[in-house]
Amino acid sequence: MKQKKRDFWIKLTAASLIGAVLFCFMPLGRMARAENDFVHWYVGGLLYGTPDIHLQAPNHAKQAELLGHTLDHSYFIRPTFYGFFLKPLTWFPYLTSYYLYQTYSVLALLFFLWTFSRRWPDIWVYAAMSIPIISHMVNGQDVTSLLLFCTVSILLSRRGRDFPAGLVFALCAIKFHLFILTPFAMIAHRRWRLFAGASVGQAILFLIGLAGGGWPVFLSLIALLRRPENHPYPELMPNLRGMVQALTGDSSPAVYVSLCLLLAAVALYLIWTAKSYEKSFAFAVMAGLVINFHAYIQDPILLFLCAVLLFDGEESPALRTVFQILLFPAVYLLLLWQPPFSGTYGLLVLAVFGVAVRDQLKCRLPAMGMPKSPPEVVQQS
Repeated sequence: MKQKKRDFWIKLTAASLIGAVLFCFMPLGRMARAENDFVHWYVGGLLYGTPDIHLQAPNHAKQAELLGHTLDHSYFIRPTFYGFFLKPLTWFPYLTSYYLYQTYSVLALLFFLWTFSRRWPDIWVYAAMSIPIISHMVNGQDVTSLLLFCTVSILLSRRGRDFPAGLVFALCAIKFHLFILTPFAMIAHRRWRLFAGASVGQAILFLIGLAGGGWPVFLSLIALLRRPENHPYPELMPNLRGMVQALTGDSSPAVYVSLCLLLAAVALYLIWTAKSYEKSFAFAVMAGLVINFHAYIQDPILLFLCAVLLFDGEESPALRTVFQILLFPAVYLLLLWQPPFSGTYGLLVLAVFGVAVRDQLKCRLPAMGMPKSPPEVVQQS
């Protein structure tokens, strides 16, 4: 036991040093001045309740007031209801609000890590050197909110409180495109109260969004999302779109869509055959992370959630190994590098799904009355 603790602290110290070195190469000045994605959230809170919340000119005008200049490809492109929850940020001066928000992000991350570290202690090691986590803090992003919502939802569901678990999970609609397959996990395991809670939560959020300016605001959001310049640098995206762009040098819509449909079918098989709701949920989130159209380097933080749900002691060594490689910093350094190296991330995700399907088929063969291997021939003397 003492040796295990000593090994853990050695690994954590080494990982922390790696993380510190990586952090030093980040644009820390821009981070300190809050010249990052946080300005989206602050502006969204300011403009909620007006028809300007998703319009480019008003967004840029507010950015100029706050920063003295505007950021490229920078608008409030989250669902309208999110502006309502961001409103309290605007009760404080911009920089004060920013530091409060970053503190909240760190606390949300620590709560997630502490909650699941008993199942997988090495989560602290991988988190300490995680480029997605470092990038998240530098960019002032909000993926840690998703971790918080999912963690609370899972804890409630474990206590049999499925309806409130669904209500909390509905808040993940701030990045709905990453969770498009999660309803199938609820349906596959007949978690009807969980599904009902999520549906009621979505309806409430829709009404909050509607109160923020009515249908014209929704239409302006759709128009904003349809603009190609608001989804830049596809070759750097940690999804199938990025993998296809990196490996082929072209967007190749036919290849991209075909891969998405194939992986969605594979994910649905894993969702439907997984032994527990939590494993189904993990596969659904993993698939959502790569079949979407818009994702960036901070979004794979959700892979930590998938890992702790899949690492239940019954996973195969191969699945654990491939997944741990996927969390290692080298993968994200390749992602940030030029094509075709940036396609490595997508290939590793496909490898995880391939190993998971193999493991699931091996588990199901005995259950279907089929032997894992041909029966031995007994020789009679």
